[in-house]
Amino acid sequence: MFKKITGTFFSRLTVSVLNFIIIVLTAKFLGAEARGTISLAMIAIAISGLVNEIVGGPAVVYLIPRYNNKKIVVMAYCWAVITSIVCNSLFIVLNFYDSSLFLMVSLCSFFLCVGSIHQFVLLGHQKIKQFNTLLVIQSLMLMGVFLFFIFMNILKTEIYFYALLCSYILSLLLGFYFTSFVWQQHHTAVSVSLKQLFSNGLLTQSASITHLLSSRINYYFSEYFLSLAFLGVLSTAVSITEAAMLFSNSIALITVSEVANQKDHSKTIASTLTLIKLSLLIALMVLVLLLIFPSSLLTLIFGKEFSQIKIIIYTLLPSILATSISQVIGHYYSGLGRYAVNTKAGILSMLVSLASFTLYTLWPSKWIPGIVISLGALAALIYYLKLFLSENKIRVNVIIPTFYDIKFFMLKFKGLLNG
Repeated sequence: MFKKITGTFFSRLTVSVLNFIIIVLTAKFLGAEARGTISLAMIAIAISGLVNEIVGGPAVVYLIPRYNNKKIVVMAYCWAVITSIVCNSLFIVLNFYDSSLFLMVSLCSFFLCVGSIHQFVLLGHQKIKQFNTLLVIQSLMLMGVFLFFIFMNILKTEIYFYALLCSYILSLLLGFYFTSFVWQQHHTAVSVSLKQLFSNGLLTQSASITHLLSSRINYYFSEYFLSLAFLGVLSTAVSITEAAMLFSNSIALITVSEVANQKDHSKTIASTLTLIKLSLLIALMVLVLLLIFPSSLLTLIFGKEFSQIKIIIYTLLPSILATSISQVIGHYYSGLGRYAVNTKAGILSMLVSLASFTLYTLWPSKWIPGIVISLGALAALIYYLKLFLSENKIRVNVIIPTFYDIKFFMLKFKGLLNG
C-alpha cells in the first residue's frame, strides 16, 4: 500500500510542479484577468468531465473487478460523446464563460471525457503505474506546448486551451494503448446493465459535482461582486492550496482502490485509519510551509497583480486540514459502493457556499471567498467524521496521529527509499 502511495505521490508531485509552472507562466505572461477567464472556462470543462464520469468515472473502479470490462468501456465511450455535446451546448446558452472560447473548450471537454475513461479502468485493475504515467505525460505535453507559444511570442488566452487540447489528445491515445488488454481478453464476468452503471455513477458524480460547486461557485460570486482580475488571484490561490494537497490526494486515490478490492472489513477500517493519520500529518506540514512562505516572494513569482494572494491563502488553510481527512473517508465510502454518503456531504458543503451570497452583498471583501470555501470544507468534514466514527464505533482521538504513528510512517518511507 505504501509503495503505491509513494509512487502516486511522486507522479503527482511531478504533475503538481508542472501545473504550478503553468500557473506562474499564465500569471506572468497573460495577467490576472486572463487567469480569471481561464478559471471560468476550466470550471465548464471540469463539470463536463464530472457528468461524463457518471458512467465512465469512479464507479468504474468499483465495477471493473466485478463485471464484464468490454461492456462497461463501450457504454462509457457512448456516454462521453453524449455528455460533451449536451454539456457544452448548455454552457454556451447559459454564458458560463467567454463565448469566443466555445470551440476550444468544447473540444477540450470532448477529449477529456473520452480519455479519462482509460484512467479509471487502469485504477480499477490497480494498474497504478500506468495511471500515474498518463497524468505525468499529460502535464508534460501541456507545459511543452504552452512554452512553445510563449517562445513564439503568441500571448493570448487561447494558447492555454490549445496546449490543453494537445495534452488531452495525447492522454487519450496513450490511455487506449494502456487499456488494450480490455479488448484482447475474453471476459466471462457477469455483464453490467446500463441502469446499474448509471445509478452507481449518478450517486458518485452527484457528490463530485456538489463538492466542486461548493468551492467553485465562489468564482462566479467573486467575478460579480469583486472583479475578474480578483477572480484570477483567487483561482491562483486555490490552485496553490490544491497543489499543496497532492500527497493527501494520492492517499485518498489509493483508498478507493484498496477498499474496493479488500474483502476483510476489519482490515479495511485499519488501513483507512492509517491513511487518515498519514494524510493529516502531511496536511499539517503543508499548512506550516504555507504560513511561513514569504508573501513578497509570492508577489515576485506571480507579479504585482497578485500581491493579495497570501491573504487569500490564509483564509484557505482550514480547508486544507478538513479536506485531508474528508478525502480519505469519502474515498472509503466510494470503495464500499456507498456513493450517497459523499453526495450528502457535497450537498451540505454546497449549501454553505450558496448561503454565503448574503455575505458578498453585505461585505464584498477579499476575505470572503476563502472563508466560505473553508466553511464548506469544515461542514463536510463534520458530517463525514460523525458518520464514519459512529458506524465503526471509533472515538475521534483514534484519527489523531501519535508519536508512534510518526515513527511508523518514517520507517516505512525510509524502507521504501532504501529499497
